[in-house]
Amino acid sequence: MDIQRQKFPNVHWIWHGGTSFAYEVHPRIVVKVPKSGEIEKVQFKKELEIYKTFSENPPCPFIVQCFHFSDKGIFLEYMRDNSLYYRMQQNHILDPKTRVVTKVEKLEPLRLRKEWMNDLAHAVAFLESLGLAHGDIRPENILLDRDRLKLSDFDCTAKFGSRHEACMGPYGRFLNETEPEEGRQGTAGHLGARTEQFALGSVYYYINYGFEVYGDRYLTEDPYDHGPKTMELLMNMVFPELNGSHGSPEIDDIIDKCWHNRYAKISELAVEAMEFLNKETSVGSNGEEEKTEVENISGDEFEGFSSKKEFCQDLENRGLLDLLCSGEPQDIGFKFEWYRHILPR
Repeated sequence: MDIQRQKFPNVHWIWHGGTSFAYEVHPRIVVKVPKSGEIEKVQFKKELEIYKTFSENPPCPFIVQCFHFSDKGIFLEYMRDNSLYYRMQQNHILDPKTRVVTKVEKLEPLRLRKEWMNDLAHAVAFLESLGLAHGDIRPENILLDRDRLKLSDFDCTAKFGSRHEACMGPYGRFLNETEPEEGRQGTAGHLGARTEQFALGSVYYYINYGFEVYGDRYLTEDPYDHGPKTMELLMNMVFPELNGSHGSPEIDDIIDKCWHNRYAKISELAVEAMEFLNKETSVGSNGEEEKTEVENISGDEFEGFSSKKEFCQDLENRGLLDLLCSGEPQDIGFKFEWYRHILPR
């Protein structure tokens, strides 16, 4: 096994998710491989089918790009600044006992928040155009590379009308007795524009207020009861006040519409988000337009290969995926190294 490991000195284990492990194979590319459990393999296969669908359509710039895939691995662009969840957490001051957010030290620039809202709406609208719902939109599944944001993790993605299996508050809610047309009371119902826009509304709240829905409240004496209490409130359509403290009542209006299922299609939300983004120029304290910092990534660094896909295929042909699928990372000679190319802020 050590000899096999030595064939790939530039491959590093950087992440372990619920259903897969991720390895860096190049400073711009990672590969996801399934964990060994049968449930994990089934979930991985579901995500693989989604990437096959993506490959048959023009690419969406707001979805993590796939360079190559096979039954044993999915090669993806390396979003090197981790997740939106991780980014926002860095600005939190928490009560150590309850984990309630007591202070948000800073918010991202308004212009950037608007761009993120627009990008997410267009990512989900792209899925909608294929008849698909992401099914698990939450900050952990939204990745960043500097300030570029993209939607990822499609193992819960399914056709509109499928049962909503990954209903996690506050990005999903259970149905109440007033919504029989949406499904049985106490269930998450079926995937569609309703579930997708609700999740987006809660993500937008997180981006613009700096904490999750009810993340700043002491709802229960026992911190472990906070999540169930949040789900109860959301089921009964009880939402936190939208007070415009983040600097734009129009953002509150979009969040409120998402929570109350006002958009017949996600494409309508995408249109409104684009109009909102372009409506006014954000001006900084020095009177100049705020600009999002985006790294110049136009150049490829794949000496000897004409494309990223060819680079990934070469690794597969040399047996990399067979190695990575042969055991747990630590059992085949890999040490956990976090995001090795995480970018400085």
